[in-house]
Amino acid sequence: MKNRMYLRHFLSAFLLMLAYSLITSAITLMVLPVVNRFGFSRGAFTVTSTLIMLPYLALSPFLGTLCAKIGLRRIVRIGAVCGAVSLFAMSFCHTLAQFYLAFLLGGLVFGPCSNYVASVILNNWFEKKRSFICAVIMTGTGVGGVLWGMIVPALVADFDYRAGYRFCSAAWFVLMTLCSLLICGLPDDVGVIPYGADKQQPTERLVCESPAARRGLLLQPKFRLLCLANFSLSLINSFYPHAQSYLVDHGYTVISAGWVLSLFSLVLVVCKLALGIHFEHCGLHRGILFPAVLDLISLILLFSGSTPLLCIAIVLFAANSSLVALTPLLSAGQVYNAQEFAAVWGILSCVSSVGNTVGVPLWGILYDVGGSYQMGFVLSVVLLGSWLSIYRYLLGRT
Repeated sequence: MKNRMYLRHFLSAFLLMLAYSLITSAITLMVLPVVNRFGFSRGAFTVTSTLIMLPYLALSPFLGTLCAKIGLRRIVRIGAVCGAVSLFAMSFCHTLAQFYLAFLLGGLVFGPCSNYVASVILNNWFEKKRSFICAVIMTGTGVGGVLWGMIVPALVADFDYRAGYRFCSAAWFVLMTLCSLLICGLPDDVGVIPYGADKQQPTERLVCESPAARRGLLLQPKFRLLCLANFSLSLINSFYPHAQSYLVDHGYTVISAGWVLSLFSLVLVVCKLALGIHFEHCGLHRGILFPAVLDLISLILLFSGSTPLLCIAIVLFAANSSLVALTPLLSAGQVYNAQEFAAVWGILSCVSSVGNTVGVPLWGILYDVGGSYQMGFVLSVVLLGSWLSIYRYLLGRT
Protein backbone atom coordinates (compact mmCIF):
# COMPACT_ATOMS: atom_id res chain seq x y z
CA MET A 1 0.00 0.00 0.00
CA LYS A 2 2.65 2.51 1.08
CA ASN A 3 4.99 1.58 -1.74
CA ARG A 4 2.19 2.13 -4.24
CA MET A 5 1.56 5.57 -2.74
CA TYR A 6 5.23 6.50 -3.03
CA LEU A 7 5.31 5.31 -6.64
CA ARG A 8 2.13 7.20 -7.55
CA HIS A 9 3.46 10.48 -6.24
CA PHE A 10 6.88 9.91 -7.74
CA LEU A 11 5.27 9.39 -11.15
CA SER A 12 2.96 12.36 -10.69
CA ALA A 13 5.89 14.67 -9.91
CA PHE A 14 7.77 13.38 -12.95
CA LEU A 15 4.76 13.95 -15.23
CA LEU A 16 4.33 17.45 -13.80
CA MET A 17 7.89 18.28 -14.81
CA LEU A 18 7.30 16.68 -18.21
CA ALA A 19 4.30 18.98 -18.64
CA TYR A 20 6.35 21.95 -17.45
CA SER A 21 8.93 21.21 -20.17
CA LEU A 22 6.28 22.28 -22.69
CA ILE A 23 6.67 25.77 -21.23
CA THR A 24 10.43 25.74 -20.77
CA SER A 25 11.32 23.98 -24.04
CA ALA A 26 8.51 23.43 -26.54
CA ILE A 27 7.05 26.93 -26.83
CA THR A 28 10.55 28.43 -27.12
CA LEU A 29 10.86 26.54 -30.41
CA MET A 30 8.14 28.82 -31.80
CA VAL A 31 10.11 32.03 -31.09
CA LEU A 32 11.97 32.13 -34.40
CA PRO A 33 8.98 31.12 -36.59
CA VAL A 34 6.73 33.73 -34.94
CA VAL A 35 9.38 36.47 -35.13
CA ASN A 36 10.02 35.72 -38.82
CA ARG A 37 6.31 35.48 -39.63
CA PHE A 38 5.24 38.80 -38.08
CA GLY A 39 8.48 40.77 -38.11
CA PHE A 40 8.69 41.22 -34.34
CA SER A 41 12.10 41.92 -32.79
CA ARG A 42 13.48 39.09 -30.67
CA GLY A 43 13.64 41.32 -27.62
CA ALA A 44 10.02 42.44 -27.97
CA PHE A 45 8.59 38.97 -28.50
CA THR A 46 10.60 37.24 -25.77
CA VAL A 47 9.03 39.61 -23.24
CA THR A 48 6.33 36.93 -23.27
CA SER A 49 8.63 34.77 -21.15
CA THR A 50 8.68 37.48 -18.50
CA LEU A 51 4.91 37.88 -18.62
CA ILE A 52 4.52 34.17 -17.83
CA MET A 53 6.31 34.77 -14.53
CA LEU A 54 4.48 37.88 -13.32
CA PRO A 55 1.41 35.97 -12.03
CA TYR A 56 3.73 33.32 -10.54
CA LEU A 57 5.61 36.04 -8.69
CA ALA A 58 2.39 37.59 -7.39
CA LEU A 59 1.02 34.23 -6.23
CA SER A 60 4.27 32.83 -4.80
CA PRO A 61 3.81 34.00 -1.16
CA PHE A 62 0.39 32.33 -1.06
CA LEU A 63 0.96 29.11 -2.96
CA GLY A 64 1.56 26.99 0.15
CA THR A 65 -1.69 28.20 1.69
CA LEU A 66 -3.60 27.73 -1.58
CA CYS A 67 -2.36 24.16 -1.95
CA ALA A 68 -3.32 23.36 1.63
CA LYS A 69 -6.83 24.79 1.25
CA ILE A 70 -7.69 23.75 -2.29
CA GLY A 71 -5.71 20.51 -2.40
CA LEU A 72 -2.97 19.40 -4.78
CA ARG A 73 -5.28 17.36 -7.00
CA ARG A 74 -7.69 20.24 -7.58
CA ILE A 75 -4.82 22.65 -8.24
CA VAL A 76 -3.51 20.35 -10.97
CA ARG A 77 -6.96 19.95 -12.53
CA ILE A 78 -7.45 23.71 -12.69
CA GLY A 79 -4.03 24.02 -14.28
CA ALA A 80 -4.84 21.35 -16.87
CA VAL A 81 -7.85 23.22 -18.22
CA CYS A 82 -6.63 26.82 -17.97
CA GLY A 83 -3.15 26.04 -19.31
CA ALA A 84 -4.55 24.17 -22.32
CA VAL A 85 -6.88 27.06 -23.13
CA SER A 86 -4.03 29.58 -22.91
CA LEU A 87 -1.73 27.56 -25.19
CA PHE A 88 -4.52 27.01 -27.71
CA ALA A 89 -5.29 30.75 -27.71
CA MET A 90 -1.67 31.48 -28.70
CA SER A 91 -2.29 29.81 -32.05
CA PHE A 92 -4.80 32.57 -32.91
CA CYS A 93 -2.55 35.49 -31.93
CA HIS A 94 -1.33 37.92 -34.60
CA THR A 95 -0.12 40.96 -32.63
CA LEU A 96 2.32 41.42 -29.78
CA ALA A 97 -0.52 42.57 -27.51
CA GLN A 98 -2.43 39.34 -28.16
CA PHE A 99 0.62 37.21 -27.46
CA TYR A 100 1.34 39.20 -24.30
CA LEU A 101 -2.20 38.64 -22.98
CA ALA A 102 -2.19 34.90 -23.74
CA PHE A 103 1.17 34.38 -22.03
CA LEU A 104 0.14 36.51 -19.03
CA LEU A 105 -3.04 34.49 -18.47
CA GLY A 106 -1.13 31.23 -18.90
CA GLY A 107 1.31 32.34 -16.23
CA LEU A 108 -1.44 31.99 -13.63
CA VAL A 109 -1.21 28.20 -13.93
CA PHE A 110 1.92 27.08 -15.82
CA GLY A 111 4.43 27.32 -12.95
CA PRO A 112 2.12 27.19 -9.89
CA CYS A 113 0.22 24.11 -11.05
CA SER A 114 3.18 22.07 -12.33
CA ASN A 115 6.67 23.06 -11.17
CA TYR A 116 5.60 24.22 -7.71
CA VAL A 117 3.33 21.23 -7.05
CA ALA A 118 6.12 18.83 -8.09
CA SER A 119 8.45 20.48 -5.54
CA VAL A 120 5.82 20.17 -2.82
CA ILE A 121 5.36 16.48 -3.61
CA LEU A 122 9.11 15.85 -3.52
CA ASN A 123 9.71 17.56 -0.19
CA ASN A 124 6.65 16.13 1.54
CA TRP A 125 6.72 12.56 0.25
CA PHE A 126 10.43 11.75 0.17
CA GLU A 127 13.21 12.10 2.74
CA LYS A 128 15.54 9.20 1.96
CA LYS A 129 17.75 9.61 -1.15
CA ARG A 130 16.15 12.97 -1.83
CA SER A 131 19.00 14.23 -4.04
CA PHE A 132 18.72 11.26 -6.38
CA ILE A 133 14.90 11.24 -6.41
CA CYS A 134 14.96 14.98 -7.10
CA ALA A 135 17.33 14.38 -10.01
CA VAL A 136 15.11 11.69 -11.50
CA ILE A 137 11.98 13.83 -11.19
CA MET A 138 13.72 16.83 -12.72
CA THR A 139 14.77 14.76 -15.73
CA GLY A 140 11.15 15.20 -16.79
CA THR A 141 12.10 18.56 -18.31
CA GLY A 142 15.00 16.92 -20.18
CA VAL A 143 12.90 14.02 -21.46
CA GLY A 144 10.29 16.51 -22.59
CA GLY A 145 12.95 18.63 -24.28
CA VAL A 146 14.08 15.61 -26.30
CA LEU A 147 10.53 14.77 -27.39
CA TRP A 148 9.45 18.32 -28.19
CA GLY A 149 12.74 19.06 -29.99
CA MET A 150 11.94 16.29 -32.46
CA ILE A 151 8.18 16.86 -32.77
CA VAL A 152 7.59 20.63 -32.64
CA PRO A 153 10.11 21.85 -35.28
CA ALA A 154 8.79 19.27 -37.74
CA LEU A 155 5.19 20.36 -37.08
CA VAL A 156 6.10 24.00 -37.56
CA ALA A 157 8.05 23.24 -40.75
CA ASP A 158 5.22 21.18 -42.28
CA PHE A 159 2.41 23.52 -41.18
CA ASP A 160 3.13 26.71 -39.20
CA TYR A 161 3.52 28.05 -35.67
CA ARG A 162 -0.20 27.43 -34.98
CA ALA A 163 0.29 23.67 -35.16
CA GLY A 164 3.08 23.91 -32.61
CA TYR A 165 0.97 25.79 -30.07
CA ARG A 166 -2.01 23.48 -30.57
CA PHE A 167 0.15 20.41 -30.06
CA CYS A 168 1.47 21.94 -26.81
CA SER A 169 -2.10 22.63 -25.68
CA ALA A 170 -3.19 19.01 -26.20
CA ALA A 171 -0.03 17.56 -24.64
CA TRP A 172 -0.34 19.85 -21.60
CA PHE A 173 -3.96 18.83 -20.98
CA VAL A 174 -3.24 15.09 -21.28
CA LEU A 175 -0.17 15.14 -19.02
CA MET A 176 -1.76 17.31 -16.33
CA THR A 177 -4.94 15.20 -16.33
CA LEU A 178 -2.87 12.05 -15.81
CA CYS A 179 -1.13 13.77 -12.89
CA SER A 180 -4.44 14.67 -11.29
CA LEU A 181 -5.44 10.99 -11.35
CA LEU A 182 -2.23 9.94 -9.57
CA ILE A 183 -2.04 12.58 -6.83
CA CYS A 184 -3.73 11.75 -3.53
CA GLY A 185 -2.47 14.69 -1.45
CA LEU A 186 0.08 14.87 1.36
CA PRO A 187 1.27 11.88 3.41
CA ASP A 188 -0.90 12.93 6.36
CA ASP A 189 -3.95 12.95 4.11
CA VAL A 190 -3.61 9.23 3.38
CA GLY A 191 -2.15 8.15 6.72
CA VAL A 192 1.42 7.30 5.69
CA ILE A 193 4.83 8.73 6.52
CA PRO A 194 7.25 10.13 3.93
CA TYR A 195 9.57 7.64 2.27
CA GLY A 196 12.59 7.08 4.54
CA ALA A 197 11.23 9.21 7.40
CA ASP A 198 11.67 8.30 11.06
CA LYS A 199 8.47 6.57 12.18
CA GLN A 200 8.84 8.08 15.64
CA GLN A 201 8.71 11.66 14.37
CA PRO A 202 5.45 13.24 13.25
CA THR A 203 5.41 14.65 9.73
CA GLU A 204 5.26 18.41 9.39
CA ARG A 205 2.42 20.20 7.70
CA LEU A 206 2.69 21.94 4.37
CA VAL A 207 2.17 25.50 5.56
CA CYS A 208 4.00 27.52 8.20
CA GLU A 209 0.92 28.71 10.10
CA SER A 210 2.32 31.87 11.73
CA PRO A 211 2.50 34.89 9.35
CA ALA A 212 5.00 36.52 11.69
CA ALA A 213 7.24 33.45 11.54
CA ARG A 214 7.00 33.43 7.75
CA ARG A 215 7.94 37.11 7.55
CA GLY A 216 10.88 36.46 9.85
CA LEU A 217 12.17 33.72 7.56
CA LEU A 218 11.88 35.94 4.51
CA LEU A 219 13.88 38.72 6.18
CA GLN A 220 16.84 36.50 7.03
CA PRO A 221 20.12 37.27 5.19
CA LYS A 222 20.45 33.65 4.05
CA PHE A 223 17.08 33.90 2.31
CA ARG A 224 18.16 37.02 0.42
CA LEU A 225 21.47 35.39 -0.53
CA LEU A 226 19.70 32.27 -1.81
CA CYS A 227 17.40 34.48 -3.88
CA LEU A 228 20.37 36.37 -5.34
CA ALA A 229 22.30 33.20 -6.13
CA ASN A 230 19.36 31.40 -7.75
CA PHE A 231 18.43 34.51 -9.73
CA SER A 232 22.01 34.87 -11.02
CA LEU A 233 22.27 31.27 -12.22
CA SER A 234 18.85 31.43 -13.85
CA LEU A 235 19.83 34.56 -15.76
CA ILE A 236 22.60 32.53 -17.39
CA ASN A 237 20.19 29.71 -18.16
CA SER A 238 17.80 32.11 -19.89
CA PHE A 239 20.09 31.98 -22.92
CA TYR A 240 18.57 28.58 -23.79
CA PRO A 241 15.48 29.95 -25.63
CA HIS A 242 17.92 31.83 -27.89
CA ALA A 243 20.06 28.76 -28.57
CA GLN A 244 18.19 27.77 -31.74
CA SER A 245 18.46 31.31 -33.12
CA TYR A 246 22.15 31.44 -32.19
CA LEU A 247 22.84 28.20 -34.07
CA VAL A 248 20.90 29.40 -37.11
CA ASP A 249 22.91 32.64 -37.09
CA HIS A 250 26.06 30.51 -37.35
CA GLY A 251 25.00 28.46 -40.34
CA TYR A 252 22.78 25.71 -38.92
CA THR A 253 19.41 25.02 -40.52
CA VAL A 254 16.28 25.23 -38.37
CA ILE A 255 15.92 21.43 -38.43
CA SER A 256 19.57 20.74 -37.59
CA ALA A 257 19.42 23.30 -34.78
CA GLY A 258 16.36 21.47 -33.46
CA TRP A 259 18.33 18.21 -33.45
CA VAL A 260 21.16 19.89 -31.52
CA LEU A 261 18.62 21.04 -28.91
CA SER A 262 17.22 17.52 -28.75
CA LEU A 263 20.75 16.24 -28.12
CA PHE A 264 21.09 18.89 -25.42
CA SER A 265 17.88 17.65 -23.79
CA LEU A 266 19.05 14.04 -23.96
CA VAL A 267 22.35 14.98 -22.30
CA LEU A 268 20.35 17.01 -19.78
CA VAL A 269 18.54 13.86 -18.65
CA VAL A 270 21.84 12.01 -18.15
CA CYS A 271 23.44 15.06 -16.51
CA LYS A 272 20.66 15.45 -13.96
CA LEU A 273 20.82 11.78 -13.01
CA ALA A 274 24.62 11.91 -12.77
CA LEU A 275 24.50 15.03 -10.62
CA GLY A 276 21.92 13.42 -8.32
CA ILE A 277 24.30 10.51 -7.71
CA HIS A 278 27.26 12.91 -7.51
CA PHE A 279 25.55 15.04 -4.84
CA GLU A 280 24.57 11.95 -2.83
CA HIS A 281 28.23 10.87 -2.84
CA CYS A 282 30.06 14.20 -2.42
CA GLY A 283 27.43 16.39 -0.81
CA LEU A 284 26.12 19.58 -2.34
CA HIS A 285 28.89 21.80 -0.92
CA ARG A 286 31.69 19.96 -2.74
CA GLY A 287 29.59 18.55 -5.53
CA ILE A 288 28.74 21.87 -7.23
CA LEU A 289 32.37 22.56 -8.20
CA PHE A 290 32.63 20.08 -11.09
CA PRO A 291 29.41 21.09 -12.93
CA ALA A 292 30.35 24.75 -12.43
CA VAL A 293 33.62 24.11 -14.30
CA LEU A 294 31.69 22.44 -17.16
CA ASP A 295 29.37 25.43 -17.24
CA LEU A 296 32.34 27.79 -17.51
CA ILE A 297 33.80 25.81 -20.43
CA SER A 298 30.43 25.96 -22.18
CA LEU A 299 30.24 29.75 -21.83
CA ILE A 300 33.79 30.15 -23.18
CA LEU A 301 32.98 28.01 -26.23
CA LEU A 302 29.76 29.92 -26.85
CA PHE A 303 31.68 33.19 -26.64
CA SER A 304 34.18 31.95 -29.21
CA GLY A 305 31.40 31.56 -31.77
CA SER A 306 33.30 28.83 -33.59
CA THR A 307 30.67 26.96 -35.61
CA PRO A 308 32.18 23.45 -35.23
CA LEU A 309 32.35 23.89 -31.44
CA LEU A 310 28.84 25.28 -30.91
CA CYS A 311 27.24 21.84 -30.78
CA ILE A 312 29.67 20.87 -27.99
CA ALA A 313 29.01 24.18 -26.23
CA ILE A 314 25.23 23.70 -26.29
CA VAL A 315 25.58 20.14 -24.99
CA LEU A 316 27.87 21.25 -22.15
CA PHE A 317 25.33 23.95 -21.31
CA ALA A 318 23.28 21.06 -19.88
CA ALA A 319 25.46 21.46 -16.76
CA ASN A 320 23.98 24.92 -16.21
CA SER A 321 20.41 23.78 -16.74
CA SER A 322 20.96 20.82 -14.40
CA LEU A 323 22.26 23.10 -11.67
CA VAL A 324 19.27 25.41 -12.14
CA ALA A 325 16.90 22.44 -11.84
CA LEU A 326 18.49 20.73 -8.82
CA THR A 327 20.42 23.13 -6.61
CA PRO A 328 17.66 25.58 -5.56
CA LEU A 329 15.49 22.75 -4.28
CA LEU A 330 18.31 20.80 -2.63
CA SER A 331 20.00 23.84 -1.09
CA ALA A 332 16.73 25.13 0.38
CA GLY A 333 16.11 21.65 1.81
CA GLN A 334 19.49 21.83 3.58
CA VAL A 335 19.32 25.43 4.76
CA TYR A 336 15.72 25.14 6.06
CA ASN A 337 13.77 22.43 7.85
CA ALA A 338 10.58 20.99 6.33
CA GLN A 339 8.17 23.50 7.85
CA GLU A 340 10.40 26.49 7.06
CA PHE A 341 10.84 25.15 3.55
CA ALA A 342 7.07 25.25 2.98
CA ALA A 343 7.02 28.91 4.01
CA VAL A 344 9.87 30.09 1.75
CA TRP A 345 9.86 27.74 -1.24
CA GLY A 346 7.04 29.47 -3.11
CA ILE A 347 9.14 32.62 -3.38
CA LEU A 348 12.49 30.86 -3.83
CA SER A 349 11.20 28.75 -6.70
CA CYS A 350 9.60 31.79 -8.25
CA VAL A 351 12.86 33.76 -8.01
CA SER A 352 14.63 31.06 -10.02
CA SER A 353 11.88 31.09 -12.63
CA VAL A 354 11.80 34.87 -12.74
CA GLY A 355 15.55 34.95 -13.37
CA ASN A 356 15.04 32.53 -16.24
CA THR A 357 12.25 34.49 -17.84
CA VAL A 358 13.47 38.02 -17.14
CA GLY A 359 16.76 37.01 -18.69
CA VAL A 360 15.18 35.82 -21.96
CA PRO A 361 14.21 39.32 -23.19
CA LEU A 362 17.48 40.71 -21.78
CA TRP A 363 19.43 38.33 -24.01
CA GLY A 364 17.19 39.43 -26.88
CA ILE A 365 17.85 43.11 -26.14
CA LEU A 366 21.61 42.45 -26.04
CA TYR A 367 21.30 40.89 -29.49
CA ASP A 368 19.12 43.67 -30.88
CA VAL A 369 21.47 46.39 -29.57
CA GLY A 370 24.87 44.80 -30.14
CA GLY A 371 24.14 42.42 -32.98
CA SER A 372 25.45 39.40 -31.04
CA TYR A 373 25.22 37.59 -27.71
CA GLN A 374 28.92 38.01 -26.87
CA MET A 375 28.46 40.52 -24.03
CA GLY A 376 25.89 38.20 -22.48
CA PHE A 377 28.42 35.39 -22.28
CA VAL A 378 30.94 37.71 -20.56
CA LEU A 379 28.33 38.76 -17.98
CA SER A 380 27.37 35.12 -17.51
CA VAL A 381 30.89 34.23 -16.37
CA VAL A 382 30.63 36.93 -13.69
CA LEU A 383 27.20 35.69 -12.60
CA LEU A 384 28.45 32.11 -12.42
CA GLY A 385 31.28 33.17 -10.10
CA SER A 386 28.79 35.04 -7.92
CA TRP A 387 26.49 32.03 -7.68
CA LEU A 388 29.32 29.66 -6.77
CA SER A 389 30.67 31.96 -4.06
CA ILE A 390 27.27 32.42 -2.40
CA TYR A 391 26.45 28.70 -2.49
CA ARG A 392 29.83 27.70 -1.09
CA TYR A 393 29.35 30.21 1.74
CA LEU A 394 25.78 29.19 2.66
CA LEU A 395 26.31 25.43 2.35
CA GLY A 396 29.58 25.68 4.27
CA ARG A 397 27.65 27.12 7.22
CA THR A 398 24.83 24.54 7.10
